[in-house]
Amino acid sequence: MKKTGGIFVFLKSLDIFGFKSFADRTHIDFSSGITALLGPNGCGKSNVVDAMKWVLAENKSKNLRADKMEDVIFAGTANRPALNVAEVALTISNENSLLPLEDTEIEIKRRLYRSGEAQYFINGRQVGPSEIRKLFMDTGVGKAAYSVMEQGKIDQILSSKPEDRRYLFEEAAGISRSKAECADAERELEKTRQNLQQIEISLAEIKRSYDTLKVQSEKTTKFRKIKEEIFNIQLDIQLLKLKGFIETKAKNETSIVEVGEKRDKVRKEIEEIQNSLTENTDLVKNLQEQVYACGNELAEIQSKKNGKLELQKQQNNRLAEIKEKINQLEIKKTNIQNRIDNLNEEVGEAQSNLHDKKKYLEDTGKNIISFQQNIEAAGMQITENDNHAAEKRRQIEELENERVQLQKDLTAITEDIVTKLDAKLKDAGYSEGAMNAAKSQLEEIIGKLRVFTEGRKNIFNDASKTGCRSTEEGSKLVNEAASAFEEAHTMILSLEKSLASYIDASPAFISEFLAPEGIITKKRSIDAKISDNIKLVSDINNAIKELNAANVNISMKIAEYKDTLNKLKQNEVAIAEQLKSTEEKITMLQRSISQEEANLKLNDDEVYAEQHRLEDTQEQIESIQEELAEIEQRGTQIVDRQNELYKQIDEYNTKVSGKQNDLQKKQELQNKFQSQYEQLSVSMGSLDTEIRNVKQNFLDQYSRDLMDYEEHMYTITTPAPKLKEDLSKAKENLDALGHNINLMAPEEFTEVKDRYERQEANYKDTLKTLEDLERVALEIKAKSSDMFLDTYNKIKKNFHNMFRRLFNGGHAELRLEDPANILTTGIDILAQPPGKKLENIALLSGGEKTMTAIALLFATYQVRPSPFCLLDEIDAALDDKNVSSFVTALSSFANISQYIVITHNKKTVMGAGTMLGVTMEESGISKIIALRLDDDIEKIRSEVINENDDFVEEDVAPEEGVVLPSRPEPRKKAEPETDAADNSAQGNEQ
Repeated sequence: MKKTGGIFVFLKSLDIFGFKSFADRTHIDFSSGITALLGPNGCGKSNVVDAMKWVLAENKSKNLRADKMEDVIFAGTANRPALNVAEVALTISNENSLLPLEDTEIEIKRRLYRSGEAQYFINGRQVGPSEIRKLFMDTGVGKAAYSVMEQGKIDQILSSKPEDRRYLFEEAAGISRSKAECADAERELEKTRQNLQQIEISLAEIKRSYDTLKVQSEKTTKFRKIKEEIFNIQLDIQLLKLKGFIETKAKNETSIVEVGEKRDKVRKEIEEIQNSLTENTDLVKNLQEQVYACGNELAEIQSKKNGKLELQKQQNNRLAEIKEKINQLEIKKTNIQNRIDNLNEEVGEAQSNLHDKKKYLEDTGKNIISFQQNIEAAGMQITENDNHAAEKRRQIEELENERVQLQKDLTAITEDIVTKLDAKLKDAGYSEGAMNAAKSQLEEIIGKLRVFTEGRKNIFNDASKTGCRSTEEGSKLVNEAASAFEEAHTMILSLEKSLASYIDASPAFISEFLAPEGIITKKRSIDAKISDNIKLVSDINNAIKELNAANVNISMKIAEYKDTLNKLKQNEVAIAEQLKSTEEKITMLQRSISQEEANLKLNDDEVYAEQHRLEDTQEQIESIQEELAEIEQRGTQIVDRQNELYKQIDEYNTKVSGKQNDLQKKQELQNKFQSQYEQLSVSMGSLDTEIRNVKQNFLDQYSRDLMDYEEHMYTITTPAPKLKEDLSKAKENLDALGHNINLMAPEEFTEVKDRYERQEANYKDTLKTLEDLERVALEIKAKSSDMFLDTYNKIKKNFHNMFRRLFNGGHAELRLEDPANILTTGIDILAQPPGKKLENIALLSGGEKTMTAIALLFATYQVRPSPFCLLDEIDAALDDKNVSSFVTALSSFANISQYIVITHNKKTVMGAGTMLGVTMEESGISKIIALRLDDDIEKIRSEVINENDDFVEEDVAPEEGVVLPSRPEPRKKAEPETDAADNSAQGNEQ
């Protein structure tokens, strides 16, 4: 605030255009102390108050005496058109940094267009109304503070609702900003609780998936282990089976050679016997050959049948395997699709995070440019201040040279005054005794003349009342009158002579000395110049100090700017790294999605191929069944033919004598060898088929070549029964796991586990934030309660004593309506004017109510004075005595605050140092006339203001039964490593 003559100036000026009755641009300069705002009713005085409230972000039209906000725009008159915009600008001095801005002068501006568009500015920078309200919080200034007092506010103070009075105490306690911060903390707390609740829900859902997939993963891991165990056992079993078939085949190959040799030997013997049987030899031989052919064909048919049956079995197994594989592929397809959906969701989250980081990085870049510009501008300002300081030092040098000359002139003229005054006094023969004697003589003659004239006046008055009874009495009265006038004439001549003596005794040269062109006037002029010179040098020195101090502050700000700039650059690099990491993550996720989609396509192709194999296998099974039927039919026919041949041979052999029995024996032996040969041949075919089937089944089942494990085949030591027993147990263990096996569970569990751990960490962080916010809210409430209670007790004491001062006695007190709830309780006012009982203020007269409200207002000012205050006709209900008390109290605060008082009372006006007149020379158009009162009015003001220096203040006991909110436990100091880790984590998050 600017200080003028020991009095602070907060409001510098008010500019109004288009607001209500101020159609023309109006500029009002405010002075220190008390300013009276005068004018007839309806001229627009209160519109000045409304303009002040409006520019301080008042958004309730009813508080501006308007139906809607657009009504504050000048609506026009009979001679003036309506305007489309209203604008008010308030200029404030902030030299003592009362407001939290660095500027020493602040301009608050508000503009409203008839379209409804509203604009707010602080020093030309467009802002929102909330920023203006926050600017004035806890200063006593604002649309809801006690800087504007009007009849409506008086009524609110005296309202029957005690809670309506809290705002005075909250503003005086300086907790308005804390209440706003507490409300913000409560809103943030509620948002954090909701966020925590959502995280809990999400965490619970992920936990369910986590628990389910954990069980499934363990089950699948066990399944895979058992499957691997089954594979190894099956591998050993199949290798042992293959080894057995290979060894059996080798034995059969040796046996078939031996049986063939024996058969051929018997056949030769038979041929020898048959050669002796000439008559039937050819026929029997032919028949025998046919039997041999039938036997060979039967052996071939049996071999084919066995091969087809084995092939049918193999195809049935393959059909079951294909169906199982198709089922597994369908499960795999579902798992792949789920992974694709999860990946898409993660991509969406990452892209949203990427957008936020890009926006934050862009804002950080703008901040960096802004700080660089600020540093450059601050450097230029330091240079400019140094130049100004150098210029001012040069001015001081010139002023000091000028003052030296003025001191010489002053010395010379002082010596001249002394010389001339001594000479003039000697020339005039000035004698103080003669002058006093002349003055006494003059006063004596004037006294005699006064007594003489009053005596004669009484005589003539008596005569005029009684009248003249005779001519003789009338003549006598006329003679006395003539004698009286003659005597009066003699006294007047004596008076003139005494006056001349007094004038002769007075020094005539005094007037000459004191004349505008006189020597005393010249001396005073030089004194004034020297005084002005000294004051100007002091002002310039102060300005240099301010420039130097400003440079120090600017240098500190530059250091702060550079520190902030470095942090911003570091933050920019960190965010850029996070941005790059996020982009890489998105690329990786998209690559994973592409890979999974490719896997999905391969899976679909594999399903299609397996379904095609399924159809082919089913067709092959049907074909094998048809071929088996044909083989059965052909075998039956050959058996019938062979039986028929045997029958014919028997018929021919009965006819053969001699060696028939030998031949029969030989034939039986031949048949035996032939049967063995056929069995061995069939067995050889079956073994080849079994070997092929073992290899093919293993290939179909495991997609691996069994011969890749040929070396392992000869190292197996576990017997087949033990392997089959182990296989049975493994299959039982596998069956015990059930059929609902999620084959992708381990991979899915790894992903869900990662999400669960991230969400759990997020939950803990949010819970920590919630605890911090709760602590902040408790700290704010505890601090606000202490500040409120301390301020309340001070105001309580001040109110009692200010009431006694204004009423010249009496008693008044404040009471908390609900001491247990210090932050919400209402405040009761009890007042007892002198000679009355202590009662609620609702029962007081209008003047007593107003004086009580004024006492409360001034009691608040004693704790936290508002830098300025607008008082709108609050003295209207006061009588002359109370007005005098009001002006006396008001003047005692005039050296710490500015007061603009709208009033019609002359005594209130006499207490002001400046008057602002509001007129309406043109109908409907308000104008302002400013008048600075002369110093002579101090004499009149001293008659109005009578300070009661003998007033003794009384102590008032603090409020009892107050319950303060609980305080949070003291914060624990974190370990340095923990703090460093936290700071690092915060940096990474940013």
